[in-house]
Amino acid sequence: MYDSERDAFMIAFKALGYSANTENADEIQAAYDWLREMDKAIRPAYVTDEVIDAMINGEKWLALVYSGDAAYIISENEDMAYSTPKEGTNVAVDAMVIPANAGNPELANKFIAYVLQYDNALMISEEVGYASPNAEVLAELSGPGGTYEGNSAYLPRAGYEKDEIFHDNETLKKQLSELWIKVKLHE
Repeated sequence: MYDSERDAFMIAFKALGYSANTENADEIQAAYDWLREMDKAIRPAYVTDEVIDAMINGEKWLALVYSGDAAYIISENEDMAYSTPKEGTNVAVDAMVIPANAGNPELANKFIAYVLQYDNALMISEEVGYASPNAEVLAELSGPGGTYEGNSAYLPRAGYEKDEIFHDNETLKKQLSELWIKVKLHE
């Protein structure tokens, strides 16, 4: 399991039928209790990127991973598959932005244009497994003969009704972080 309190609590919230962005103290406590029970029942390994190699090598049979990592894992090990729960998950959107106070917005725009050029976008998306914002690259990699043809993680299914985008909430983030430490310490 990724060592990420936000993702871990999202799983617990969704399993219990709550919003991934709940601020309800009783729901947060219930999710904490759920995670403690899960920890006791299966004693997961709390990891980061090393999960990718473990899945590719078949050392583990189940893992929480991001869709791009899953796409890469599946491309390297055809015995792996990707699934998202009907209870809902988080919807992530990657973006490149230029702050209003950027010291060199012209260079930043050139960099973004460079990254989006076909050859560069192809190389990046093929290497990391995340779907490309370049429509031509997306079609090539997911189409017939493409690196990610038929790969369910490269172009994940359309969202379920219960999917959500994480809200930026520093108070909740701090609270979940403190509770997550207790989960991992088996308290």
